[in-house]
Amino acid sequence: MNPLRFFYHLVVRDALRHPILTSINILSVALGVAVYLAIQVTNYSANRALAASVDVIAGRANLQAEGEIDDAIFPELQKVPGCVAATPLLEKIVTLPDYQGEYLHLLGVDPFTDREFRTFEVKKLGSQKMDSDRWFSDPSAVAVTKQFAQSHHLDAGSTFRVRLGETVKSLRVAFLLDAPEGDSHLAAMDIGWLQELSGDVGRLTSVLFRVSDPLDPAPVIGRLKQLLPPTVSMQTPQSRSSQVEKMVAGFQLNLSALSMASLMVGVFLIYNTVSASVVRRRPEIGILRSLGVSRTGVRALFLAEAAFYSICGVILGIVLGLVLATRCIGIVSETISNLYVLTSIEQSYVPWNQIVVVSVLGLVTGCVGAWVPAAQAAKLPPLQALNLGLLIERGQQFRPWTLVLFIASIFLVVLSGWFALWWRIRILSFASAALALLAACLLSPSLTQGLGSLIATIFSRQYLIRLSAQNLVRSLYRNSVTSAALGCAVALLVSVSIMIFSFRLTLDRWMGRRLVADIFVTTTENQIAGFDSFISPNLIAFLQSFPEVESMASYRELPVTIKGQEVTLGVTMESPKNSPEFVGGGDAEKERAWHQPNSVIASEPLARRLGLKAGQRILIPTPRGDKEFNVAGIFYDYTSDQGLLMMQRQNFGRFWADRRVQAVSLYLRPGSSVEAVLERARTSYPGAEAYAFQSNRELRGVVERIFDQTFQVTNLLRGIALAVAIIGIVLNLTVIVKEREREIAVLRSLGGSSFQLLFLILLEAFFLTLVAVVLGIIGGCALAIVLTNVINVTFFGWTIPVHFPWTDIAPIGALLIGVGVLAGLFPALVAARPSNLRVLRSMV
Repeated sequence: MNPLRFFYHLVVRDALRHPILTSINILSVALGVAVYLAIQVTNYSANRALAASVDVIAGRANLQAEGEIDDAIFPELQKVPGCVAATPLLEKIVTLPDYQGEYLHLLGVDPFTDREFRTFEVKKLGSQKMDSDRWFSDPSAVAVTKQFAQSHHLDAGSTFRVRLGETVKSLRVAFLLDAPEGDSHLAAMDIGWLQELSGDVGRLTSVLFRVSDPLDPAPVIGRLKQLLPPTVSMQTPQSRSSQVEKMVAGFQLNLSALSMASLMVGVFLIYNTVSASVVRRRPEIGILRSLGVSRTGVRALFLAEAAFYSICGVILGIVLGLVLATRCIGIVSETISNLYVLTSIEQSYVPWNQIVVVSVLGLVTGCVGAWVPAAQAAKLPPLQALNLGLLIERGQQFRPWTLVLFIASIFLVVLSGWFALWWRIRILSFASAALALLAACLLSPSLTQGLGSLIATIFSRQYLIRLSAQNLVRSLYRNSVTSAALGCAVALLVSVSIMIFSFRLTLDRWMGRRLVADIFVTTTENQIAGFDSFISPNLIAFLQSFPEVESMASYRELPVTIKGQEVTLGVTMESPKNSPEFVGGGDAEKERAWHQPNSVIASEPLARRLGLKAGQRILIPTPRGDKEFNVAGIFYDYTSDQGLLMMQRQNFGRFWADRRVQAVSLYLRPGSSVEAVLERARTSYPGAEAYAFQSNRELRGVVERIFDQTFQVTNLLRGIALAVAIIGIVLNLTVIVKEREREIAVLRSLGGSSFQLLFLILLEAFFLTLVAVVLGIIGGCALAIVLTNVINVTFFGWTIPVHFPWTDIAPIGALLIGVGVLAGLFPALVAARPSNLRVLRSMV
């Protein structure tokens, strides 16, 4: 027979005869594929957007100088030997008062010098040519992207308001900015007009260079540094793009690891799928073997069936994954903007190589899951296959080697976790997590055997309960696989819940120690783009004049380069009420050392990233040259996984002639009304609309919203993984009912009612889910320890004590058991149908 015809008759036609089971099988593969692909599309789109945000600004430059630069030295920079071309830039983030929460990234460019750098085009509306007269003559002329103009209903000549500091200016849409793959929030205008508009006359934020030898820019960098202030950093745009990608790499890798969990659960489901097919098609196996089909042919038949389901699941999963990616992109875009760098992921890019990868993974998942039951079918003798009175059950006896492997896996979990922390090898932290899940799977047979035997002993006089518990042990091989599949999903659910709960408790404790001021004030631009703009000295004086204000603290940030890496330096003038908590204790002593001249403190993530220790001395570039500072201590901080270096204001003033601040916090006198002070500040100060005045409670609410938003994708993945595992219960109980047709028929012939059979199968579903939930809670607690103490430390550098929310875990377990019983309702109804005489005859 033609192989394709053979495949159609034995695989495709059989699948069409059982549409419900076929749909469940395909869906179990499709969900795993969809989750994995959605995360890969999201990560790829995010990286493209981040790279484009750098490329559209840096253009074709080989070198970029970033920092506060006086434009008076620009002509000298152009003349540096080895510098082929140079162009100045001024960047400003402005908010739009008429569009709540909206912003523009204004880019001031020099059209005379940026032609060799430009990767975008500025076009006049309705024409393909640039109107240079309009560009230079109109101080409000701006080029916006087509997407921005359309979304804000702006036409040629339309005006819109922007806020720069305390002033509000009107800009006129005069040109279109054509920036392929660029952010729609990007806008461009003449650098001179932007300097006047923003009050930054004579100031640049960066200078782009093209050098004669891009492969060896070191000589040019040395000459440029002689002209530039020490605080200006020099780097290639490629390294800047790489730094941004590294920032989010840990976050993206963790999402990818979680998405792989759904594929892993899919292996167990394919196992149940093919097992169901083997039981259902025993007569066909017997006939084929009697007609001379080899064991290899039988094995190939069931592997082909698994491949068929996998191919269909991959196709459906790719479609679902692309749809799911649109949801994930929005969530991830907000998370990256909140935690790392301001960006807007507006386009979805499909990495076609990942389509191939996910297709291969789907097929491999199917073949791996199908191999054992396919091999079982191949070893089945023809006579046994044709005799429906004989059950295909193996693994009735407990295998001690699974317990030995469980103990070995636990040892490897500890060993790989220790090496991950000691050697800082991130991939080993994922190996530790994978081994923790593997250990939970290996514990499944022991737990199934033990729980089934215990229940049968306790309820020895309740024959239905005893029988269902004994059935749990009788099909130990198959039930342990199902409980392992569901247990893995439950472990993911429980572990991430524990991690989030622990993180929230730690964050609440940290906020209780650090966010102690009554009122916090910053600019609206800083709320969107991070600490970038400054508070007017007039507002500071205005707030200090309030009789309710007992003291005021200030804060600002600026980038510095330490050990060749860009680091955020936080400058603070804090109240004694607000003191950091240091790693290793000794808070009072370390804080006193921090107030000494030339002293700084480093956050825990920064210390791990740069290998800093208390007492170590580091060089920090200042306007007065590189200065040596003492690291007075390492402190706990959860504001950024990139880390933070903190310096007291008096130390900062010794080397930087810059008194500007980006945020202030107010401590009110006892008995003062926070709401009254907020109301007066918002209504009495001219230009108060440029600032965000927040009470302690409001700021905590913002932090908690960002926290919840960060874990939205995680919650989505957990839900899908759990849905995939629930499918496994339906498949497993369907196999059990089919396998026990003879037993069920005997029970019916002996007077067993439909209700009793229904109750029997539902009890098995209950016990099976109970084993899975217990297994999941045990594995989840172990996995949570790995997530918080290994993965979290190696990727983010935070110390988070593990707290177990038993009051939350118990209801989750009860809910899952209820869902498992409901999942067993369909096979239970099948078992409760009147017995078939064919089944009874097969016993003869």
